[in-house]
Amino acid sequence: MTLIYYWYIKGIKPISILNYLDYNKSEALNILQENLGWKYYGGKHYESIYTRFFQGYILPKKFNYDKRKAHLSTLISSGQITREEALDEINKDPYPSEELENEDKNYVIKKFGITPQEFDRIMNLPKKTIWDYPSYEGSMLLKLLRFIRRMRKR
Repeated sequence: MTLIYYWYIKGIKPISILNYLDYNKSEALNILQENLGWKYYGGKHYESIYTRFFQGYILPKKFNYDKRKAHLSTLISSGQITREEALDEINKDPYPSEELENEDKNYVIKKFGITPQEFDRIMNLPKKTIWDYPSYEGSMLLKLLRFIRRMRKR
C-alpha cells in the first residue's frame, strides 16, 4: 500500500540505480570465481536447495512458469546473448540433473514433513492465486486502483 501511495498519489517514482550500471554476467561470474572462490551451482539462485527446487521444479511443473525466461530476456536486451542462445537454454531442463532433482524433491518433502503422496496431491491441486483468498489488503488495493483509474479518466 505504501508503494502505491507514493507512486500514484504522490507521483514519486523509484529509480533502479542498478539499471544504469554496465553489467556483464560472464565478467561478473569470472570475478566471483577468481577472486572469491565462488562456484556455479547450475542456475540463478541454485545455491539454495529450496530455491532451486521451487524455481526448477514447482514453478514450471505446477504453474507453467519458468523464471529463466525473465533472466534470459534481460541478457538478450543487453546484447550479452542472442535470442537463439536463450531459446536453446530454455529448451533445456531447468534442473542440472535428474538425480539432483530427485535428491532435492526428497529433501523438500522431508523438510515439509509430508509423504511423497501428499506432495504429489498438492502439486496436482488446482492452481490458486492471491485473488482466490479473502484479504483486507487485496480489497483495499483494488479499491485504491479503481479510484486512481477513475481520477485519471477525468
